[in-house]
Amino acid sequence: MIKFRVHHIMCTNLYQGYGYSGTFCENMTKMVTWLNDNQEEPLLLVTDPDEICMKCPNLVENKYCVDVNNHVHEKDKALISPLHLKENEVYTYKELKSYAKRYLSEEVFENSCHNCEWYRQGLCKYEDFNFE
Repeated sequence: MIKFRVHHIMCTNLYQGYGYSGTFCENMTKMVTWLNDNQEEPLLLVTDPDEICMKCPNLVENKYCVDVNNHVHEKDKALISPLHLKENEVYTYKELKSYAKRYLSEEVFENSCHNCEWYRQGLCKYEDFNFE
């Protein structure tokens, strides 16, 4: 079963083709396409590295992000409760988008994403989130 990080609900929805490296972008594009084409496939919701993270240049030993403040893990934790999700539960991408549609507010978005490099560059905005 494919693992899927909580905050990747945001990233896959707002992804514009930018990334840390060509390899990362290729993998992210592949995953976004797969998720959109297979919205009913089961995903294991996690707060640790998932399939998208596997090609991230900041991933160390396939276990954790090199960010010393671990803001990525905090981003996941900041979303799980407000979106009424449970870690290590199985959801479909369609269900995850439905939870976001129902529970995501601008405040929750800002709380989760404010430390993200892409957010700080203005590439991700709550207003651009596509709930469908």
